[in-house]
Amino acid sequence: MSESKIASVLKKPMTEVFTEADNFKYKLFYPVCGFLLEIALKPIVNTEFGTMVWNAGLGLCQYFEEQKMDFSHKKVIELGAGTGILSILTVLLGGDVTITDNPQLLQQIELNVSANIPSSMKSRVQIRALSWGLDQSQFPSDYDYILGGDIVYNRSSLPLILKTLQHLCNESTVIYFASTMSISRELITSSYRTLFQYFDSDLVCRYENVDVNLYRMTKKKETIREK
Repeated sequence: MSESKIASVLKKPMTEVFTEADNFKYKLFYPVCGFLLEIALKPIVNTEFGTMVWNAGLGLCQYFEEQKMDFSHKKVIELGAGTGILSILTVLLGGDVTITDNPQLLQQIELNVSANIPSSMKSRVQIRALSWGLDQSQFPSDYDYILGGDIVYNRSSLPLILKTLQHLCNESTVIYFASTMSISRELITSSYRTLFQYFDSDLVCRYENVDVNLYRMTKKKETIREK
């Protein structure tokens, strides 16, 4: 049963605007889990969704703080990482994390990893391109956790996400997905209904003030992973 809460980490962050290589960049600073995360945003042509910090990712950050999550010795992959904020926090909380998104966003992720992850922890970070439904077989199937924030918003991408999840997860993998329902409530609700046919699920938390739902999912025992 979920608990409705106020998402305090989603309060307006400290912001710095600066210029580099003739492009505006924004730095946002988010206090969470005792860290002050410095997240740089660089506008990228033809790429909208990966160049902002989405509420669902911040909601997962706050949830990890509230639950006192410890990812020590856990193998984690994030789908559609965007700025990398959620993965960065997961590394700082002890995880061995593979951060994935489209190739054009990897430089932004690398910048944010460099700004936030101490050199002593960088061996626990991989940054890789992943095209859902196409090259997931290049990744293993032994992850302890799979994370995703605001990636369930497009009807055409859902079969690709499902195929990717079916490859990446095993019976013990825990999936944490979060979605800002107001992006497209009917479509997102319908998409989760489809996912719930393949994964046992719980709505573990809801942040009312930003309309973010957090789901915990595990693979149904009778589901056969598609290679």
